[in-house]
Amino acid sequence: MTDQPNFVNREKHREAGFSLVELLIATIVFLVFLSAVYGLLRITNIQRTTVSSQTEVMTNLRLSLNILGRDAVNAGLGYSRVGGNMPDNLTNSLMGLPADVDLAQDFLTAVVAGNNVNANDFLPVTERTDVVAFAYRLIREPTPNQNDEPITITGAGAIGTGGVILTTAPGAALVANDNATPFDLYLISNGTRTAVALATGRPDASTLRFETGSVADLIGINAPYTGSVDGKSKLVNCADLAVGATDCMNYPATAKKVFWVSYQITQDGTLTRTTYGNNTGGTAAQQIQIQPLAYNIQNMQIRYLLRDGTSSENPSNNGANQNILNNVVQVEVTISARINVQEQGVNLQRVVDLKSTFSTKNLNYD
Repeated sequence: MTDQPNFVNREKHREAGFSLVELLIATIVFLVFLSAVYGLLRITNIQRTTVSSQTEVMTNLRLSLNILGRDAVNAGLGYSRVGGNMPDNLTNSLMGLPADVDLAQDFLTAVVAGNNVNANDFLPVTERTDVVAFAYRLIREPTPNQNDEPITITGAGAIGTGGVILTTAPGAALVANDNATPFDLYLISNGTRTAVALATGRPDASTLRFETGSVADLIGINAPYTGSVDGKSKLVNCADLAVGATDCMNYPATAKKVFWVSYQITQDGTLTRTTYGNNTGGTAAQQIQIQPLAYNIQNMQIRYLLRDGTSSENPSNNGANQNILNNVVQVEVTISARINVQEQGVNLQRVVDLKSTFSTKNLNYD
């Protein structure tokens, strides 16, 4: 009977459980562990978001530079070393470049450079981004109902003072060139003079119409015939108009389909690629197509390496110095973009740069 109390005490001891202090300590340890795990997961998530954002931005930049580089490499392909005549200051107005001071018709060269042209929301008010454009002929293998061979032009006639009709050689060359349609962009050349023009109509199988001053040419690229030396359209055979052949084109001539594209940064920081003409099946109002390529772009700076070994951020594009742009051998493009990151719980923005250099080897050939 003397062992019974000891047995009861041992049973009570085994059923006592944890004390309040022990529970508090365990809870605190568990909360510390959870806090550490949460902090680690949060850091990992921030790093993953930052890396993902950087990867997306860099991928977009690389794709954008690849597209720009393709046009830079094509610059001058099948084009003219001299360039094509177009109305005075048209290139400047379409691309936002400063107007030149002369009244003479300009040339669309294979490379058009614009230094410090556009402001945007990411830059100080004193800084500007660059603009660049390229012109070239895209030569493709002929397929059924599609042929990019040059069209032979034998004559030109004026449409009053508002435009020109060009007629193809006998044999209805346009029939063999079924992709010759309104709003195609052409470089028309007789070997000594050239002009860039937008087809505004095809009245019949052997005729292309290049009107000016009409809704069909909203680009305004078809030079009007005003009677003055600088106002004479290079598309007109002036001898046929009894005003002499000075500054006008003799025929026969050839018309080659060409492409004109430009790159610039908009006010909200969007890198865009703009094409002029060649929107087959579109309307006159759709012949300036703006394609966004990348967003949150802070800057685009371009440097040009010339044939003589010198480099420049602003090779001249006007007057007697236009041939400088035909001596560009490399185009170096640097694009800066903003990415959102988090550091110590604070949202920040970083700037990443990507630079590429492209050879303009096709400027060596006409």
